[in-house]
Amino acid sequence: MLGMAIRTLSNWVYTHPDIAQDMAHAGPFGQLKIALVTDYFTADCLSAECRVRCMTPGNYRQVMDIWKPDLVFVESAFHGVGGAWRYRLAQQPKWLRLGPPSDIMRLVQHARQRNIPTVFWNKDDGAFFQDFIQVAKLFDYVFTTDGDCLAAYRAQLPPGVPVQVLSMPYQPKFHAFTGFAFTHNEACFTGSYYRKILNERGRFLGLMFQACHQAAMPLHVYDRNSGRLSHRFEFRFPQDSNLLLHPKVSHPETARLYKSHVVSINVNSVTASDTMCSRRLLEILACGGIAVTNPSRAVDRQFRDYCHVVDTADQARDLFARLRHGPATDDLARAEAGAQFVRQHHTWAHRLGQIADSVNL
Repeated sequence: MLGMAIRTLSNWVYTHPDIAQDMAHAGPFGQLKIALVTDYFTADCLSAECRVRCMTPGNYRQVMDIWKPDLVFVESAFHGVGGAWRYRLAQQPKWLRLGPPSDIMRLVQHARQRNIPTVFWNKDDGAFFQDFIQVAKLFDYVFTTDGDCLAAYRAQLPPGVPVQVLSMPYQPKFHAFTGFAFTHNEACFTGSYYRKILNERGRFLGLMFQACHQAAMPLHVYDRNSGRLSHRFEFRFPQDSNLLLHPKVSHPETARLYKSHVVSINVNSVTASDTMCSRRLLEILACGGIAVTNPSRAVDRQFRDYCHVVDTADQARDLFARLRHGPATDDLARAEAGAQFVRQHHTWAHRLGQIADSVNL
């Protein structure tokens, strides 16, 4: 199958980042053993909070039978750590994957035979609800980042399967406020650019790129998809002389960028949800970064007091023209308050506490 061929080719081409596995930590969840099927960012964050093992279609029996985890945690992964789950979870056309997602079906069944509770978290709702609903139906417990999807889950999940909101968290061991030390009166963006999907996201980023150019604010882009074979096609940033393009940096290294650049741009792909926001926004705020973001219901509900919410090109241009001369006292005050707010409400420890209570761990 083409999907298998692409996975094989990817393993030859890409060097995947490592995850620290089965490392105990201090704190309430430092000894909790979680077997994971997640993308890199989530695995990286959880590996700093509790003991984790990353499962693949080839090792999940060994992980469960020998390591004996307390919990199986699967998210809406598009690749999985090391690319092991590419095309194996999300709904795919037949030319990429024939038949149902059999690997994850067997994994969940094996966990059930071992009496290990299984949790599925769609971190990409509601944009990718349909892509993962078939997989979500397999699990004992289901969580979503988007409260507006609860009714749809309850209508499609088997009777008795609980579903709750689990909002995006961040890892304070990587992203934390350590005082202000802006060394560049310039902007940065760490993330992806999509040419074919999420059009509103692309529109807002285009507005940001233009506003930086008009305000003479240099914009450094750290391209999350640099080095991928598809980089020149679906993920290629616009060819704009104002964009200073750089290769991606490691996940923990993004903290240095948010602390050193006077502007950190965020974009929320989902804007019509009270509960869904990007992981990047939390990480910028956690570092005491000056976040500039698009409007969304979740931002209005929780984060508007801690970041600059931009609705128009004129607002963005005027803001960048001011900030390229350095932050004002008010900018610093709201940034520090934002760091305190997310530390009190949005860490991985908070989310693990919610999961543990739900699963009765």
